[in-house]
Amino acid sequence: MNKYLLLLGAAVVSTGNFATAAPAASGASPQKPFPHISLRSDDGASSLDIGGALRMNYRDEDWETTENNGRFLFDTFRLDVQATHHNWFSDLGYWFQDDGKQSIDRGFVGYKFNEASNLQLGAPFKPFGLEPYPQFGWSYHLPFFLGYGVSAGAGIKYSYKDQDWNIQAGYFPRMLPSDIRYSPEVGRFADLDDNAIAFIHGRQDNEKRDQVNLRVARNFAGDGWKTEVGASLAGSRLYNATTKDDGDYLAGGLHAVINAGNWTVTTQGIRYEFDPKNPDGVSDASILMGANGLTPAYQIAAKASVVSFNVGYDVFTPNMGMLKKLRFYNDYSRMFKDESGWDDSQMYTAGVQFIAMPIMGWVDFTWGKNANPYGGAENGTGFTSTSSSRSNDWVMRTNLNIGYYF
Repeated sequence: MNKYLLLLGAAVVSTGNFATAAPAASGASPQKPFPHISLRSDDGASSLDIGGALRMNYRDEDWETTENNGRFLFDTFRLDVQATHHNWFSDLGYWFQDDGKQSIDRGFVGYKFNEASNLQLGAPFKPFGLEPYPQFGWSYHLPFFLGYGVSAGAGIKYSYKDQDWNIQAGYFPRMLPSDIRYSPEVGRFADLDDNAIAFIHGRQDNEKRDQVNLRVARNFAGDGWKTEVGASLAGSRLYNATTKDDGDYLAGGLHAVINAGNWTVTTQGIRYEFDPKNPDGVSDASILMGANGLTPAYQIAAKASVVSFNVGYDVFTPNMGMLKKLRFYNDYSRMFKDESGWDDSQMYTAGVQFIAMPIMGWVDFTWGKNANPYGGAENGTGFTSTSSSRSNDWVMRTNLNIGYYF
């Protein structure tokens, strides 16, 4: 499966004839730094771009059991491969991460019907809510950990975008394999056992199948401001490999992006419900989530509502050399669980982003309560009953991430 996705994401690259390839015209786009590869055919009908990023991380966490007390860490080396040939195009994002992990955040072949509409086949992003990131800071927030940010699935997606409308619909028969997922998704213990806890997660055996997503957004603009307002729906079968029965998954969301002068405000509300068909003795109140093992697997409440509110303010710095812009931000998200006695999960991040291309960095100060990895990570229950040693305590992480983008 992994090899299939890689070949699929790069398929269109081989369709273009680059025997007469030449660098892009000087006026076409800004020159990107080494080692970016940018090739164009003489007739302009085919192109190949290979870029990416190399990022490092400094982390300091204030709870006793962490190993990250002022540690410099390798974060990721990312490759972005994009190609076009007439109306065909492809896009692949492959990550080499800390601890020897690897992941794909997207990988697809597409066909452009016209300037407004296209079809993508492979592993495109699942359309839902704020795209592609549900926050401004480097530190991901609750929507991401619940599967609503930078989340790709194996399937097909149609996209239509013009000045006023952005409409996307996708069908995903299966989710990406757990060992190459970039973002978390529902997973079976059998697939996540290297990073899950057998005593707590061992009988969790659910996975999504035949997921359908729909996202509709409308743009509005006025004197000095513009806004996107949208709604999203998602649903799937929730197949249990032990009982061989199908449960249900449903989610709906509303989101808005508001730009006015130097201010940007993003907000969304999400309601989701999992109705699993578990074997006797397995609680239906929680669902196991996991990705490629970069972070431990964890459970989330089967039914909950999530809200987020993020504010960013841009300060342009034309007289500071490479540094062109600072973005100050505040990100807040909260999860309200249906289960009686399960306390809310919350995250708050205050920070600043430095844009000095090809260098970009973030400084995050993040507080979390009942949220992996900020409470509950020790027994993988941070988004459910939060019965760990840090339950209901606010804990803090300071994070500096700096990257070279090419």
